[in-house]
Amino acid sequence: MPARWMLARAVGFGASLGLLALILWPFAFHALLLWPFLLFAAASGLCGIAILAMTAADWRFHRPRGARIRPVRVFDLLLGLFLVLFAGLELRDAWSAFG
Repeated sequence: MPARWMLARAVGFGASLGLLALILWPFAFHALLLWPFLLFAAASGLCGIAILAMTAADWRFHRPRGARIRPVRVFDLLLGLFLVLFAGLELRDAWSAFG
């Protein structure tokens, strides 16, 4: 059960940090908000990577799950992928502020 709680925490933190980064994105090029934006975007991307890794490990190392848990795992995969891609877009956009 501890692995499930870790995945739930990663989903919660990743979604919250991704939402905060999304809110700060239009204002990220002001000097005061650039670093919090970078922190939120990078942390949400790391949570997305952790979600993908934990979901892949669950599918690889545990017995097959029932039909009730499959939609949850698909949601985890989609959310993890979305967080990674979205954080990449945000960070690529913010990288231009340093160039």
